[in-house]
Amino acid sequence: MAKANVRSDALFTWDRFKDKPLDEALKSIYDHTAALSTRTRQWYWQSIQVKRRTSLLARFAAFLLLVLGTLLPVLAGLGNLPEERLYLTQLGVVALAFAGLLVAADKVFGWSSGWLRYITTVTAIENLTRTFELAWAAYFVDAKGALGEADRKPLFDLAKGFEDDISRQLSDETGRWVSEFNSSLALLGELIKTQRESVERSTDEARALQQKAADAGQMGGVELDLAYRAGPVPLKIGLDDEAPGDFSGTSWARAAVAPGMHKVRVLTPGTPPLAMERAVAVPSGGIGKLDLTIS
Repeated sequence: MAKANVRSDALFTWDRFKDKPLDEALKSIYDHTAALSTRTRQWYWQSIQVKRRTSLLARFAAFLLLVLGTLLPVLAGLGNLPEERLYLTQLGVVALAFAGLLVAADKVFGWSSGWLRYITTVTAIENLTRTFELAWAAYFVDAKGALGEADRKPLFDLAKGFEDDISRQLSDETGRWVSEFNSSLALLGELIKTQRESVERSTDEARALQQKAADAGQMGGVELDLAYRAGPVPLKIGLDDEAPGDFSGTSWARAAVAPGMHKVRVLTPGTPPLAMERAVAVPSGGIGKLDLTIS
């Protein structure tokens, strides 16, 4: 239900009490002051109900999600299937994330703090109201005989002081609200900044992984140029740990080689055969070249 803003009635007109009977003037002063107190307290009590229900609901939901987020990983450890354990663990993480969001929302929108702030303010106004009513009654009790024109000003000052006290309570409560509002805006901005940085880091990591996968998918090759001092001879050439194969010629090549460091093994004829090994770096999508002289 929508509520009107709490505000003061229109001020007394300057000649409201001029040439008015004393009883009528005092009743008008008391009614005006009591109406302000009643309307202000009703506004706060109505607002308190909304704040209280929202705060209790948010805190109960956050606590329930916290319990779920704590228990689900424990239950995941009791599962037999890896998919089941992973699913329960992920649910626990999601539950804890939602619990944190509810707590952050409570701080940003001020449900719990507003509830406490309203309770403090309306309690103070009710205490001021009781003090005013007792002071007003005590003035009549302590008066010796019937009230006269000399009593008009003291009673007006008593009502004025009470309204000033209510105004100070409203001003203090508004000041606390402004402070909490600025703090909640700062908190919201910090949360947005943190989340944006987290998303940017995740995006950069995803791009790096994507680029790494793309680089790994771009196969390269190895090219070996052979020089013979005494003329070409039959050789056996192999890459890494594969069995060397027969080769004759001056240029040996191998395609579809994964990027990275590789080992080229060359066996020359003879008894025993002479083995030579050379390391070659294969770039992504490129050719790793190697020169070798056969004696």
